[in-house]
Amino acid sequence: MFLFFSGFDRYFRDTNIDRMKKQLLSHVFFLFFMWLAAALTNKSAAQISPPGLGASNTASWFAFGVRQSLDSSNKIQSFSYVGIGRISGPQSENPFKLQDIFVLNQEFYHKFHKHWQYSLAVSYRNQDEYGEGKSFNAISPAHKQEIRLYGRGMYELKMHNLKFVATYRQEFRSFFDPHFEPEDSRYQLRSRFRLQAALTLDEAKVHRLTASIEALLSTTQSTVPENHWSPFTYKETRLCFYYSIDPENSSFIYSIGYMNDLIGKEDIKSVSYIALDVIWENPFKAFKREVLKPIE
Repeated sequence: MFLFFSGFDRYFRDTNIDRMKKQLLSHVFFLFFMWLAAALTNKSAAQISPPGLGASNTASWFAFGVRQSLDSSNKIQSFSYVGIGRISGPQSENPFKLQDIFVLNQEFYHKFHKHWQYSLAVSYRNQDEYGEGKSFNAISPAHKQEIRLYGRGMYELKMHNLKFVATYRQEFRSFFDPHFEPEDSRYQLRSRFRLQAALTLDEAKVHRLTASIEALLSTTQSTVPENHWSPFTYKETRLCFYYSIDPENSSFIYSIGYMNDLIGKEDIKSVSYIALDVIWENPFKAFKREVLKPIE
């Protein structure tokens, strides 16, 4: 599946189609696969979507998470995960070639209504820095660090075995060099809007498909040449398609997926991701786990 999507991605990079048509056709192609999944079938999916890793050709993402119920009704949950991302760079198609990011994330969820829930989170990220051009060598400093605080509100609607989720996520990001000194671009406020559909493929609710589209907008504070905030504007769109398996009598959920990151508005850069993650459900308490499974 990854090779198929990569070929589609290379087609858009190599042809001279108008940039706006490229983006539109990519979205139409993605929505077609959402429709196809619904047509072929009809438990919400759980996965840890990749972070954006910049203007590479391809990338990969691996994560392991632990979701723990904090009350007997399963309305309050803790979700922790660790993840590693790798990139190909601009001169390769190998998504495992270069180490790019390490992520440690902690999030708490509260479902306070049949259709509504919110979450609060803190995240640490350590990302390698590479130069531009053909060499794409590591630069000095070789990596940057990020502390991220965010919250999100989610509205969900269930129709038989099909579930729709609309999410608004607001982030505050702070960036540091390897010695935890502030970078020139110190802070960023970023807003994320996502629509997601999840459906089950069998009556036992073992196999699931998930598709989503997310738009990201941001403003960044910089100290160069003087202290100022950039305009708040659109930055990128992320399209995800996941297959998840939740075996019966197992505490683990396994997911494999594809993400297409469309960066920019005019000179659009398209990056293909392959992703794999495992989530361990309720390792510490034997609470029921079917009520709340937030989609990451």
